[in-house]
Amino acid sequence: MSSNLQTYGSLMLASRLRRLSDQLYAGVDTSYLAAGVELTSRCFPLLLLLRDNGPTAITALAAQIGQTHPVVVQLGRKLLDAGVVAEMPDAKDERRRLLALSDAGQALLRNMAPLWDDVRAAVDTVFEQGTPQLMASLDRAEARLQAQGFGETIAACRRQRERAAVEIIDYEPQYAADFKRLNIAWLERYFYVEALDDKVLSDPQRSILDDGGQIFLARLDGKIVGTCALIRAGDASIELSKMAVTPECQGLGIARRLIERAFGAFEASGAQLLFLESNSKLAPAIRLYESSGFTHVARPVGEAHYQRADVYMEWQGR
Repeated sequence: MSSNLQTYGSLMLASRLRRLSDQLYAGVDTSYLAAGVELTSRCFPLLLLLRDNGPTAITALAAQIGQTHPVVVQLGRKLLDAGVVAEMPDAKDERRRLLALSDAGQALLRNMAPLWDDVRAAVDTVFEQGTPQLMASLDRAEARLQAQGFGETIAACRRQRERAAVEIIDYEPQYAADFKRLNIAWLERYFYVEALDDKVLSDPQRSILDDGGQIFLARLDGKIVGTCALIRAGDASIELSKMAVTPECQGLGIARRLIERAFGAFEASGAQLLFLESNSKLAPAIRLYESSGFTHVARPVGEAHYQRADVYMEWQGR
């Protein structure tokens, strides 16, 4: 036996709302015809807006009812043909035409009052007297969708899921290629690969780990999407380096989590100084370092490790 739409829960909400909408429209239209009203229920939002707001342009009507301009043009023609609205020039712009409720339209709306009482009662019956709560919920949902489209909301939920799924793990030899791949991609995106970069990235075991350094990786859905390293620069100093996050995963807080992991490792190392070198054009990265406790200080005597480095920072602690 095949599943019905209820089986799929909120995943099929739009389909169920569409089906429910069609049933409500059909029922109201049947009631209108029985009462001698030949206009469909889809026409009445325009009539009510014209009654309450006076002469209004098609564009404004479309925005108010959330329909496209062509749809409202088509509804307007039906109302004109029925004689319940009239067309008039806009006093502020003669090129634009306004729709206004006619005397016949005013009379129609007055005569609809008893029938609308029946519709409201039927809605309360269908929704078990929960209509006020339903309408309030719809108001809130529409306000949220106006502030942020549903596609954007889905994307935000995806980012939240991915953020929760990211793991920060210790380096293993099987990830050597990923460590190099991410860092090379980052360098080529912003600068170029220097000789020291190639040396360190080609043999992280000898260049970092054998000297007492550490490498941390961010893993998402089994893929390595971020890296950072602590590189020994003497008995008392450690450099935070090789920070890279794949562009598709930026915005998930991966860099900050990698840094936090590095802080914990530094504090356990017994070293006294944690520093980094960066470049002033990497504004987002600099802001991240600053918010994580790094401070700009004068570079110690000696050349920078990398030609691209024009920023030197030291960590002041949590």
